[in-house]
Amino acid sequence: MGTDVTYSDRKFYRTVEASRFWAVVAPNLRPANHRGPETILEHLATARTAGPTGTEFRYENGNVETVGEVLRRVTGTSLAELLSELVWSRIGAEEDAFYIVDSSGTEMAAGGFSATLRDVAKVGEMIRCDGAVSNRQVIPPSIARSLTADVPAGYPSEVRSPRAPVDSPPTMSYHDYWWILNDPFGSSMASGIHGQRLLISRNLELVVAHFGAHILSPTTGTPDFVPAFIQVGTHLTSNPRELAPSNQTSQAEE
Repeated sequence: MGTDVTYSDRKFYRTVEASRFWAVVAPNLRPANHRGPETILEHLATARTAGPTGTEFRYENGNVETVGEVLRRVTGTSLAELLSELVWSRIGAEEDAFYIVDSSGTEMAAGGFSATLRDVAKVGEMIRCDGAVSNRQVIPPSIARSLTADVPAGYPSEVRSPRAPVDSPPTMSYHDYWWILNDPFGSSMASGIHGQRLLISRNLELVVAHFGAHILSPTTGTPDFVPAFIQVGTHLTSNPRELAPSNQTSQAEE
């Protein structure tokens, strides 16, 4: 998220570009006079370099869509098939997952991914366990650890969350599509636009999958769910007996 690009030679405004991007992948959201790109690749083809890479943080969907297209071309398969083969079929997922596709059938990589809460939690637990599910290694341990590790050298040390005011202090870091919370518990998080979260806190041995439907408005603050999740984790860590399942039964139940 360190690129400096413009689309169709217009000045970059995040809110405007987000709306235009959704008009590409969701035809029902297009204005009646829409004359812009109608597929993800058409949209990416209008990108132009506006400045050097890596000088500032900018959350931009086009970066993820570009990586998605690179994966398709390198592997010769779709993102859905790739995810199914490498991850979904190997974590014990209980339900199919779904991608939003554009009018050409190309999956949206930056969002629009749909899965059950339990299966999302299984992804988080696999990553927390260094890429393993029971005795099966799903992804290499080094990859699992790197996703949620501290920010590597050369990355901006801290960034603001996407909706934070420009004059607010840095609160998190970001790399490899994960938010790094910079807390004492080694916590990191994948975050969706309307309140979906997958939080992994290695030191607390905690994974939280959370679905939400937040109102996106400058007059409506984001609820402090993440501190609440961490508070639950610290409470359970300091009270381990609450985590243990009860094997006791009464004489009547036996």
